[in-house]
Amino acid sequence: MNVKDFNRKAVPLYVYDGTFDGLLCCLFSIFELKEIPPEVVKRYDGFLPYRTIESSDEKAMRVKRGIVRTMGGEALKYAERAYLSELDRIEKSILEYLVLGFSVGKNLYRMLYEDCVAKVNGAAKYTMNERHRILQFLRFSDSDGLLTAVIEPKANVLPLIAGHFESRFPQESFLIYDSGRFVALVYSGGKRAFLPLEEYYQPPPDEEETKYRELFKMFYDTIEIKERHNERCRMTHMPKRFWKNMTEFADLNSSSTHTALMKLAEQKEE
Repeated sequence: MNVKDFNRKAVPLYVYDGTFDGLLCCLFSIFELKEIPPEVVKRYDGFLPYRTIESSDEKAMRVKRGIVRTMGGEALKYAERAYLSELDRIEKSILEYLVLGFSVGKNLYRMLYEDCVAKVNGAAKYTMNERHRILQFLRFSDSDGLLTAVIEPKANVLPLIAGHFESRFPQESFLIYDSGRFVALVYSGGKRAFLPLEEYYQPPPDEEETKYRELFKMFYDTIEIKERHNERCRMTHMPKRFWKNMTEFADLNSSSTHTALMKLAEQKEE
């Protein structure tokens, strides 16, 4: 099918359900109706014509198989990672990327001069960089055998970090809450679930957890080479946006080093 034959005039906006499978259903409609929508949004209450795209597991699976068969599995992986970036208007770029891929096949990966390819690659990299940071700075707190953690990532990385912690703690029960998206990853007994939670408060640490926190802070303060003290460098390697959810910052009054870091961070923001 030649994409140049698609109708680009008087095409309504596409409104989908906000899921990756729903976005793939938009791609299905693009080829079914032979039209390129001017915009793809999760919700719309304006005055322009729009078309609501219903999500279908069957259609989404057909599109996934078609992508893998035509472009290879990497195209599907890049598209999903780009989608999880939640960058502005990334849905339209993903659809353009996949439409192009159905025309050029595996040559898609070499077409970096195409705007949609550059945007999808950049968004996928953005997501994976954020995943890497969360894996670095996520801190579990143990409360009576339940491991809990709170994160607030810029990209929606919760689905991408689940497998890492499941393989690392296969016998544990844990909960990771994304406070920006109000979703919790719950893992127990070898099974995972993503649950919507409007609000979540971590339980207080038990006695053993508190003891280990204090020991870590003592180690942190003791191991420092005073002559090479560089607080700004520390903030560069440990961005302040992660501090509020890190256990080593939970009780700053017991650690002069951390207290100094917080004061310096506040001065820097001013």
